[in-house]
Amino acid sequence: MNRYGKRCVLYPRVSTEMQVDGYSLEGQKNMLTRFADREEMIIVDTYEDAGKSGKSIEGRPAFQKMLRDIEDGLDIDYILVYKLSRFGRNAADILNSLELVQSYGVNLICIEEGIDSSQTSGKLLISVLSAVAEIERENIIEQTMNGRREKARQGGWNGGFAPYGYTLEDNKLMIEETEAVAIRKIFELYTSSEIGLGGIANQLNLQGIRKIPRQNGTLEDWTGHFIKLILDNPVYCGKIAYGRRTKEKVKGTKNDYQMKRNDDYILTEGQHKGIVSEEVWEKAHAKRLRTGVKQPSKIGRDRVHLLSGLLKCPVCGSPMYTNKHAWTNKDGTYKEIYYYVCSRNRMVRGKHCEYKAMLKKTDIEPMVIEAIREIVRNEEYAQAIKKRIGVQIDTKAVDKELEGYQAKLKEVDLNKTRLEREIDSLPADAKYRERKLHDMTLRLDSLYDVIVELEEKIEDARLRRDAIKQQAITLENIYKIMVNFDCVYNIINDEEKRNVVTALIKEIEIYRNDESEYPLKRIGLNFPVFKDGGEVTELLWDKGNTVETVVLLSREKVNEYVNVDLNVEKIQGKSGSATYKEIQDYVLRKYGFKVHSGYIGQIKTKAGLDKRENDNIGSGDGQKVSCPQEKEDAIMDAFRHFNMI
Repeated sequence: MNRYGKRCVLYPRVSTEMQVDGYSLEGQKNMLTRFADREEMIIVDTYEDAGKSGKSIEGRPAFQKMLRDIEDGLDIDYILVYKLSRFGRNAADILNSLELVQSYGVNLICIEEGIDSSQTSGKLLISVLSAVAEIERENIIEQTMNGRREKARQGGWNGGFAPYGYTLEDNKLMIEETEAVAIRKIFELYTSSEIGLGGIANQLNLQGIRKIPRQNGTLEDWTGHFIKLILDNPVYCGKIAYGRRTKEKVKGTKNDYQMKRNDDYILTEGQHKGIVSEEVWEKAHAKRLRTGVKQPSKIGRDRVHLLSGLLKCPVCGSPMYTNKHAWTNKDGTYKEIYYYVCSRNRMVRGKHCEYKAMLKKTDIEPMVIEAIREIVRNEEYAQAIKKRIGVQIDTKAVDKELEGYQAKLKEVDLNKTRLEREIDSLPADAKYRERKLHDMTLRLDSLYDVIVELEEKIEDARLRRDAIKQQAITLENIYKIMVNFDCVYNIINDEEKRNVVTALIKEIEIYRNDESEYPLKRIGLNFPVFKDGGEVTELLWDKGNTVETVVLLSREKVNEYVNVDLNVEKIQGKSGSATYKEIQDYVLRKYGFKVHSGYIGQIKTKAGLDKRENDNIGSGDGQKVSCPQEKEDAIMDAFRHFNMI
């Protein structure tokens, strides 16, 4: 076949950085170049992927760029590859990619197999070989996995980065003593105290025990998540676990996979030394099973949190999401509480927010729902909403614009048809026929340009009209929900409640915990409502519960008075204060354990702090509390944090 002067690009690929001669990147490029020179083809460019899998085109940047360049008008006739398996091993991707490039007049040559997709037999052979290549790939994967499983059964390390506390020497795990000190400390703290994962991380950070950055963990700070990974890994007691997580294909997809926990995994004695004893690890594991692993949540992981992402941090403005605090009581009952926290305060990675306060889910969610109820209960508001239901959105302007484009397109199309007839009917012996054909062709091209432009304008106008109609439908649904909110909200499930709330509300701003007792500040709506003579898209709340206070005071008898004696010196001398809940939240967040309100009252007395009338003072003289030293230190730290001492 004559390929003289044909333009081509080269595509060499290796799936690993090191390949045997003949399959190496340089080896492939040399063979492709020699083939092009022998066929007297012109090499336009070379696209190479080193260390990239042929599983799919995703993850092969050079291949993707080559396809984009072809779509953008790259003037070539062929793509040269060493073997079809270099083009890809997924049959669907090979055929889809081939179909794409062929639609732009580009064909594929596989020099090893002698395949040219421009020939009928070549396209058929590619279909067969691509399917065979995919089967080959699956066999290679299966053989590799069998080898890894067998190595795990023998206690060998299966490659990858060494876990924290170890280094790799000749593919064997060796203890890194500098890191191992922290590992032993983690197991000691977890097995000999009631400190939680977050508390252990905080202690390590406060004690200056830094986490050494690794390729598989670049953070310098310890986190509760990292502590959990260490405690759950049997490698630290000298064992090898393999297959704890498996990759399963997502049903209904071609190349999408997800990780699944596998309970039936290999656990065997390793060829390496453990950093902690098996007894210590088993003790930690038993505690993890009791307090943190596979605990049956009453609510479940799929619990719906109404305000996730809607609540905004009052300091940085980032979305707030839920954190769960869970524990197991002495009687074996499992408890959990959800809090809304700033998304930038949940982890130490990335941008960090200093706002530490947590909003209890059971406090803020009913507050927002009640605020919505107050809105819709207003008769004037409800009537304004009802008027909007069924109101048609005006699309006259867009309809008129669309009619104009369509009329113009019809006119241009008639001119095009007329000109095509003139071209077809031009006699073969007409004077200046070639020049006339040239001029008429130019006019025809210009008409096609106008047609394309008008078609784009028509499509744009239709989309704008549909958007207006869709907005009308969406708003009507929302308004119907608003009018019937009380009835609807009480009968729908949690997921549907979440959908209703997100349909109504765009964002929620809150006050800082030191600015107001009542956290709700502003609710931004997804739609306009009528209020105070105009349209608004947000509703504001005043600070505090001043209305409730007025009502309570109004209940007093008119002939009696409320005397308020303010000690100015005492007020000025008080540098700070905090509620029991704020102190408890602070201790839980920083140290990882809870403190009883009785302990706080005891330490208040010990520190010489006057307790308020509503402070917890116990149930009588017979009740005594004895605060452990660890919790006393944590409470005193909270007093200092809130400037109480």
